[in-house]
Amino acid sequence: MESEPYVYIIFFALVVVAILISAHSGAKNHRDRMQRLGARAQGVVVRNKINWGRNTTVRPIIRFITMDGRTIESESTYGIAFAIPRFPEGATVTVIYNQENPFEFDIIEASRRYI
Repeated sequence: MESEPYVYIIFFALVVVAILISAHSGAKNHRDRMQRLGARAQGVVVRNKINWGRNTTVRPIIRFITMDGRTIESESTYGIAFAIPRFPEGATVTVIYNQENPFEFDIIEASRRYI
């Protein structure tokens, strides 16, 4: 039957759309939770970490001090990773972090010349 390939293509497209919707929903839930429960801090990019592989990516290593005085230095793992650095070393950024686990943080603001 000639219509069978179209059925598979439509099914595949629906699966891809469902995956994209699920990923977007998860990212939105993360952002909403961080905005609701997170604390803000000023941070600095101490270096950029290159992850070599099939898709080479560069993620910033951020250092910031929590409200209770702990110094956190960790790789920013949320958001999209790029093949080139988004932030140069020394760039000042604002982070929002999970107070129970400050290693879970998002960069929410940076000088426009760095983005």
